[in-house]
Order: sequence, then structure tokens, then C-alpha cells
Amino acid sequence: MAEAILFNVAAKIIESLGSQALEEIGLLWGVTDELDKLKNTVSTIQAVLLDAEEQWAVNREVKDWLEKLKYVVYDADDLLDGFSTDSLLREMMTQDKMAKKVRIFFSKSNQPVYNLKMRHKIKAIRQKLDAIANDRTFHLEERPVEIGVRARKRDDTHSYVLAAKVTGREDDKKEIIKRLLSDSENVGILPITGIGGLGKTTLAQFIFNDEEIDKHFQLKMWACVSQSFEVEKVVGKILESVTRKKSEIAGMDTLVHNLREKIGGKKYLLVLDDVWDEDVKKWDDLKVLLEVGASGSRILITTRSKKVAQITQTIAEYSLQCLDERESWCLFKQVAFENGQEPVNSRKVEVGKEIVEKCLGVPLVIKTIGRLLSLENEAGWFSFKNNKQPKIKVNDILPTLKLSYDQLPSHLKQCFAYCSIFPKDYVMEKSKLINLWIAQGFIKPSNQNECLEDVGHDYFMDLLWRSFFQEAEMDDWGNVFTIKMHDLMHDLAMSEAGSLITRLESEEKIIGDQKTRHVSVVGNIDFSSVIPTSSSSASKIRTLLCLGEFNNLHEYSSTSCEAIFSSLKFLRVLGLHGRQLDLVPSSMCMLKHLRDLDLSGNGKIEKLPDSISRLQNLYTLRLSGCTRLKELPRGITKLVNLRHLYNDGCYSLTYMPHGLGQLTNLQTLSKFVVCSNSGPEDGGRLSELNRLNSLGGELEIWDLRHDGDDFALDYKGNLKAKEHLQVLYLWCSTENIYAFDEMALEGLEPHPNLKKLEINVYGGVRVPMWLLSLTNLVDLKLSDCWKLKYLPPLSRLPSLKSLYLERLDEIEYVSDCSDNNDLSSFSSSAFFPSLESIFLFRCHNLKGWWRRSDSYNVDVNTTDHENSFETPSITWTGHALLPIPSFPPRLSNLIILDCPMLTSFPMFPHLDNELSLIRASWKPVQQTITNASSSSASSTPIAFSSPPLSKLKRIYLYQIEDLETLPVQNLISLQHLTIADCQRLKSLSQGVQYLTALQKLELSDCPVLDLGNDEHGMQWKGLKSLISLEFTRMPKLVSLPLGLQHVTTLRKLQISDCSSLVVIPEWICNWASLEEFTIYKCSGLTSRPEAMSRLNSL
Repeated sequence: MAEAILFNVAAKIIESLGSQALEEIGLLWGVTDELDKLKNTVSTIQAVLLDAEEQWAVNREVKDWLEKLKYVVYDADDLLDGFSTDSLLREMMTQDKMAKKVRIFFSKSNQPVYNLKMRHKIKAIRQKLDAIANDRTFHLEERPVEIGVRARKRDDTHSYVLAAKVTGREDDKKEIIKRLLSDSENVGILPITGIGGLGKTTLAQFIFNDEEIDKHFQLKMWACVSQSFEVEKVVGKILESVTRKKSEIAGMDTLVHNLREKIGGKKYLLVLDDVWDEDVKKWDDLKVLLEVGASGSRILITTRSKKVAQITQTIAEYSLQCLDERESWCLFKQVAFENGQEPVNSRKVEVGKEIVEKCLGVPLVIKTIGRLLSLENEAGWFSFKNNKQPKIKVNDILPTLKLSYDQLPSHLKQCFAYCSIFPKDYVMEKSKLINLWIAQGFIKPSNQNECLEDVGHDYFMDLLWRSFFQEAEMDDWGNVFTIKMHDLMHDLAMSEAGSLITRLESEEKIIGDQKTRHVSVVGNIDFSSVIPTSSSSASKIRTLLCLGEFNNLHEYSSTSCEAIFSSLKFLRVLGLHGRQLDLVPSSMCMLKHLRDLDLSGNGKIEKLPDSISRLQNLYTLRLSGCTRLKELPRGITKLVNLRHLYNDGCYSLTYMPHGLGQLTNLQTLSKFVVCSNSGPEDGGRLSELNRLNSLGGELEIWDLRHDGDDFALDYKGNLKAKEHLQVLYLWCSTENIYAFDEMALEGLEPHPNLKKLEINVYGGVRVPMWLLSLTNLVDLKLSDCWKLKYLPPLSRLPSLKSLYLERLDEIEYVSDCSDNNDLSSFSSSAFFPSLESIFLFRCHNLKGWWRRSDSYNVDVNTTDHENSFETPSITWTGHALLPIPSFPPRLSNLIILDCPMLTSFPMFPHLDNELSLIRASWKPVQQTITNASSSSASSTPIAFSSPPLSKLKRIYLYQIEDLETLPVQNLISLQHLTIADCQRLKSLSQGVQYLTALQKLELSDCPVLDLGNDEHGMQWKGLKSLISLEFTRMPKLVSLPLGLQHVTTLRKLQISDCSSLVVIPEWICNWASLEEFTIYKCSGLTSRPEAMSRLNSL
């Protein structure tokens, strides 16, 4: 990083010296000649930096020269940045009559003294640079333009696809799974060992997500341990994996209690990834806590340490080996050649095989070098083989990876090395990382029209594509959201960053090197105790980031912040997320270089100082989760360079400041609260958004109201101009919801690029027809729109994947069929072609999907459902047969809650994941089963290739009053069936034997359900995959179904409040896999069977 950053900082200095702001300062302060001399000196030095960069690793003199140069160049950059900031402040003051104190600073009486001071500072920096430049005794060639590897020409953006398979590890996976599933003691521990870069974590993920593993274990957990092995932290991570939530502040006793509650008695698989600590006592302490799991539980460990394996293993360790020659070549081809295909008539294949041979079969090395060479022509491959690879010693992985780093353009080198400010295994958020790069000046657009964030995105994706990043996670829209770095890549980044970056991961470590420019404070450490504010060693810091969870109960005083603000005046980035601040002092204005300020997660902050307006360089302000923040400071409207304002989760905000619309550089504004009529006079109205057309990402607009007849004219068309906006939440004011009607909502038409739309507490009867123009809409939610009666034909939204309707009290039909196109789409692929999930919650008057259409003379709701389910699958319309439509095969989830009148619905025979009905009618399901079954045997356009609901995996039925018989014969893929409080359910039909995939069955509060109709034991015998069975309050359960004696896969049986149960049969001894058997409040039972003593797994 040291040698790479110099060229870019020098370029930035030259750019600054040529700017209009610095030219004006030169004239104002009479220092133009000194600035010109400085520019000449820096230009002369920059010309040889690229050659010096190449010699840095092999020439000690060059390395020492660059070290001396680096810090003086930083000082020059700080000085010029301060000048530019002063220029911005002066410009702001000309528009602000109240900034008297600052104007005095620039007054004529003060100017001669200030001019002389600035002249001396510039001259001193220039003389230092001259001295270093003249001290060079070695030759360096001038290269005024960077010549290096550039990204290959691809499409508009990089395309990153997660690997569908893991090359060369199928046999390893099979063997490890075999060991995990083998019979052995209570909690078996299997370590996977191997050198770094072999893919131990990737293999563990491969195993973790295997279908056989899913079936065998009741619970799966994953905890990344890394080098910090503290039992309390590890337990916390395990609980986070179980609950999918961040663990709250808790003592060890609470954590242990919660762990026992979650894993006690369950057969679990726990992966402890990247274990380093060889402390036997720590491991023994953790092992005791984990032994509460059921017999057959397994812990899979990945580690480089043989000693860790010896300490932990109860199952023989699996030593992962390097890929063989064939596997190595296969992996290399995937990343080095287009589409993974060997080029014809090219010498690259021959050379490539020689290169791969020296990659030692290490996947990380193969992928990294493969990506590097994919950007090179044939000559580049030969150069790499002959000149660079031979310098690497055998079995030395890090220097091999450094070959790829050395080939990076300098702008990517500094971005990569900066990532070492995060601890190992840290999940880095893409947008935040790019903002940090921007704050440090690492992002260099090739022209003025390029957006910094877009260029940063390209940098990020380039590093990901080259395998410097890994484990990419996607957001809902298919964009990379987070990434991690491999441990070896992190080691490489640390090595390249050197003393520039320091991580403080314990209170014993402090900043002791004046060369440090970037600092992170990791975990539960008080930053005020480890940052030496009174020492010069920290005075030049540019980054201070507080990372991880902070559970210290004491609050930071304003004095702590004052010390930071007064001492670390050159900060570009200040991250104080979740540090329990209660006050931000006005001295914040001293941080005039600040670009990125993170105060998020400080729930006690109520107000920010108006002096924030002095932070003229601020690009990013994060306030998310500042729940008590009542208002934004009025001075925020003067932050003309502000690009990102994250204020989601600021629930106490009641208005936005007047003038916010002047911040036309804003690209992120998470939340906008419309000022009410009773709000302050200078509160911002909705029209503040008119000019903010660069907004992207998510925008919440709260407290919408109709402020008079001019509302629509005042705002119409401006959301439509925001083409980068992806998510829009509209919350109408609860003061008078009916005041915000159709005309008001008409003026809020968004751009067609929008991906997600939520409309809440809307008082109109209709939603505008512009909804149908949102052709890219993926997610639509309408909630608490109590007067809404009519919806447009939503089936015309071609990209819609999720439809969520909640508490629409007046809605009776989803579609009115007011235009024939909606009905005519029944037999075509145009009917919700992309729909995957439907959620209908508490729409108490919802009767069906379509209202009667006279023009088509069809009413799908008029069949007498009370007496018959024989709804015709096709209807004569005069000229054509019109089939009742079916949702597309992509539909996976249908959740209906508290919609008791909904009795007619489009068919959903392809539903493949979840069907949940809670206080709803069974008739739509019966209609699908009956009509789709009859259609599958016909030649109509809607004939189905498989029985209806044959792909469905989960069914949850609660309080279904009209359910009498559950036809289960088609449910051959069903894995989970829960039926509760269905008072009229009499039987599960005669198809239980077809539920061959069923793993969990829960039946409760069904008073007339009779399970005793399996006299010959043929029905329940078919449940070959059943693992868990629960009966609760089933008064007709006299004995267990006879066929259950053949279900040898059963691991859990729970029977509660079944007073009619009189006997547990002796044949339960067949359940050799039974691990948990609970009988509770079954008053008819007088004894337990003797066969229970033979259940060895219990």
C-alpha cells in the first residue's frame, strides 16, 4: 500500500494545485509562486514513482526512500486539503450573515499574519520534498502515466455468479459426510485440517448445505471462530446462528441457559470454522456446554493447526489434500478461459499447464493466478511463467498471491490493502466500503461525468472477480451486498498496509507509531482509553473506526469526544457506531477534513450541533438507529458535498429542515418526514424532494398529507425523475388518513425502474393506474389502506415476485375485470408470469380474485361451494372456451391469514414451498385440487404435467372451519405438515401412505379427527422419512396408528393432553432411532411399555 498509494496521492496533490479553489487562494494569500513550486516538485517526484514501485520489493534503498517520501506527501495532501476546505467555508460564509466568528478569521486585519503563516507552511513542505528528491542516489525511469494491468473489457458491469459446484472435492465431501453420519458417541467432533487456501471453509459449506445432512440433523449451526477464541463469544455466535438474530447484552449464565434451551436434546450439526486457539481448557469448557445435544450430534471443525485437531477430535481428523493435476487444471480453466473452454490453436494451454503445475494444487492460488492471467494476452502468460513465477519458493503461498497483487493497478492496490483495517472474517458491506474508499480519496473517475460510487462499484467488483474478495452475499435484487476476505488475503493486505494501518483488538495495545494513518478499535473496547489524544503518535490519523459489538455499560462523556475532535484534526473517517453516545459536542466542527461520519446505533442522541455545517467536506453521514434523534440540524442544508444521509430508524424525527432540497448531490436519503401544519415554520415540505433526482437505494416518505389544492401540481413528476431509486415506502399521516386521497397519490408516481413499493395507511378508494407502469416492480405491499376498494389488474406487472396485501378492510376482489385484458390473460403466460409469493393478511371482506364481468359473462365466484366443489374449469364465453387460470410454476409461497370470506381463487397446482392457512377457508385449495386434477387429464390449454400440489414441501393449517377431509394423496413432496384447531376435520383421507417425504407431522386440537382407520397398518407404513411426530389434545387418539411400527426413521415422539390414549404398544421397540419420547397429561395411560428399555438411542 505504501508504494502504491504514493502515486495516487501525488496525482491528487497535482490535481488540487491546478484547481480553481487553490488558484483563488494563491491570489488571495499571495502564495501563488510557492504553490507553483510545490506543483513542480510533486510532478517531478510522481514521474518516477511507478518505476520505484516496481523496485520497492527488491531494492532496499528505494524502499527507504519511499518510506521517507510517503509521510511528507501525506502532510502535503493534508495541507492542501485544509486550504480547499477553507475556500469552501469562505464560499459558505458569503451566503451566511450569521457566521461572524469565521468571517473575522478571514478579515483583512488578520490576512497578513495568516498569509505569512501559510507561505511558511507551503515552503516547509516543498523544501522537505526537494530534500528527499535530491537525496536519491539511484536511477529511476520517468513514467508520467501509469502502465499496468487494466480490467479486461466486459459488459457494462462485472457479472459475478456464485459457484454452483466445488471443483475436485466431491470425494472429500462424501467421506466426511460418511464419518459424520456414522454411529458413535453422544457428541462427535471431526476436524478438517489443511494448509491455508485449500478450501476447508468452502468444503464445510458444501457439506453443511447437503440434502443428506439436512435430513439427518434436526438443527444446523455455523460459527466463525477465527483467532479470537473466547468461550462467551463463541456461545454468542452459536446462538446467533440458531436464532438468526444478534445476541443481546447478556452474562455467561444467560448465554448458557439460552444455549441449553436451543440445542438441548436435539441432534445438531455445528460447524466451528477457522479455529486457531490451542488452549485445552477453553476447549474443554466449550465442549461441556455442547454435550447437551442428543446422541449423534456432530461438531465439524476447520483448522490449519494439527494441535487443535489433536485436542478436539473424537472422530479421526480429515486431512484435506491439495488438488491433483486434473482437478487443478479443471479449476484453472474455469477462471482463466472464457466460458471455461480451452482456446483452440493457442499456446496458452501448454503454458497454462506449466503454471498450474507450480500452483501446488492450492485452489486459492489457482483461482487468483487464473483470474490474473485471464486479463493477459499470450505474451503476458509467457512473461508470467518465465519471469515472475520462478522467483517464488516451493510451498510459499503468500508470495504466490502477492504476484497477483503486484499486477493490480495502483488504485486497486490501495483499496485492497485498506481492507486490512477490518479484523479477519469480518463481513464487509459493499456500499460502506466504497464510501470509505471515497472518503480516503482512493476513487479516481476518468472524467468529470463519472459518478464516484459507480467507479467504486467497478473497483469493488474487479477485486471480487480477481478473487481478492470471497463469500459474496446478494441482496433481494441480485446485487452483491456483503463480502469477506480469505485469511491469506487478509494477511497479504496487512503485509502491504504495514504501519499505515493499526487494529486495536485489546486494551493493552495502543498506537505507538507516528506513521499510522488508519486505526480501528475492535469489539468491547473503550476507544477513549486506547487513542492517545495527548500524544503526537496519533495526531495524523485519517481513519478511526469502531467495529463490532460494544457492550460496555458506561456512557461516553462529551469530554471523550472533545478530546478526539481536538486532537485528531486530520480525520477523514470517524466511525462511532453503537458507542452509547448521549451528546455530540459542537467542537465536532474542528474536524474540517472529515468525509465520513458514522453515529449510527447511538440511541441516546437527541440532537446534533448546528456547527456540523462547518464540515464542508462531509460526503456520508450515518444516523441509522438514532431512535431518540428529534431533528436534523438546520446547518445540514449547507453541506453541499453531502452524498449519503442514512437516517432510517430515526423514529423520533418529526420533520426535515427547510432547504434540504439544496443538497442536490444527495444519492442516499433513507427517510423523509413531511412537516405537519403544526410543525415549525421552517420545516421542510414535500417539495424539498423536487430537485433531489440523484437519490437511489431506499427512500421512506413519512406523514404524507394533502396540503391543499396545489399539492399535486407542486410535486407531480418528481419521483418519476428519480431513476436510481429502487425501494419506495410511502407512509401517510395518521392524523387524518382520508385526507390523502387518489389525487394526492397520483402526484407521487415513481420511475419505472422501481423494484419495491410499499403504501401504508392510505385513505383512498383506488390506487393510481401508474402502478401498472412499474414494469420492473418485484415486490408490492399495500397495508392498512382501510378504505381501499379497487385495485388495478396487478397481473400485468411482468416482474412482480411478491404480492403482500394486509388489512385492506373494504377490498372484496383483487381484480375487478373492468377491462377484458385481465380475463383474456387467463390462458396465457401473461398472468403473473414472475410471481413467487402471495401474502394475504386480515382482509376480512375479501371474497375472491375477480368481480363479475358482464362483457365476458363469467363469474368464478357463483358456484355453489357450500354443496359442491365442482367449479367448471372452463366457461363458455360466446366464442371461446375460457379456462380458470392458474398461477405460474414459479409460485412458491401462499400465506392467507384472517381472510374468512375468501372462497374463490386462481388455481395454484405448482405451489412448491409453503401453504399456510390461518382462520381462512379451505375452498380455494379444494378448487385447485379438484379442477387441476380434472384438467391434468384433459387436453385443455391448462393441462398439468404433474398432480396438483405434488411439489409442495410445507403445509400449516390453523382454525380452518370448513376442512373436513384432507386429501393428501398428491402431496408426495410434503416434508412438514401442521394441523391445529380444525374442529371439523375428520380424516386425512386414505392417502397417508403417499407422504413418503414427510419429516415432521404435528396434529393438535382436532376433536373429531380419527387416526384409527388403519386396521391393516398399510397407511402409516408409507411414512419412510418421518423424523418428528407430535399429538396434542387429540381426544379420539385411543392408540397409535398400527402402521407407525414400520416407521424406523422416527427420532422424536411427543404426546400431550390425549386423555383417551390407553396404551403405548410394545412394537415401539422397532424405533431404534428414537431419541426423544415425551408423554404429558395422558390420564388414560397407566403404565409404560417394557419395550422402552430396548430403545438404546433414547
